[in-house]
Amino acid sequence: MIEMIRVDDRLIHGQVALLWSKELQINRIIVANDQVATSEIQKNALLLAAPTGIKVATVSVAKAIDLVTDPRSEKLKILIVVNNVDDLLALTENIPVRPKLDIANVGRINGNLKSKQKLTETVYLTDQEIIAVKKVAAINANLVYQPLPNDNPKKFIDLLKGE
Repeated sequence: MIEMIRVDDRLIHGQVALLWSKELQINRIIVANDQVATSEIQKNALLLAAPTGIKVATVSVAKAIDLVTDPRSEKLKILIVVNNVDDLLALTENIPVRPKLDIANVGRINGNLKSKQKLTETVYLTDQEIIAVKKVAAINANLVYQPLPNDNPKKFIDLLKGE
């Protein structure tokens, strides 16, 4: 069962590996991204960053959808991590369950910040990405901004009200 899908530029790192994995009591992390899935260097780095005892799969978005819609995944506690809102939208559109969605850290690493809207200190989105987020929210209202487990979750759609 999918416990959460998180959007985070950094994919697996301290917050995911140490804090979220314990909070959600997961036993699987799926990194879903077509580009990362084809890079042995990135895949190996993500495996090294993963917490002990948690299996990691670094796969394409299509493969991630196949994995989590397989009935055998219902026995697992899964965290899916993506690094962009387009992958989040693809997952949301193709997975029948509606887990918690957390857009936490995105937009600061790739691209020109001047072309993006700053929604929080850790979230910068283009106009196109905001459209994608609105599509996600229309499918799954359980969309939040919560960088750390002890942070109070904020409805992500409320961050868009000021645009």
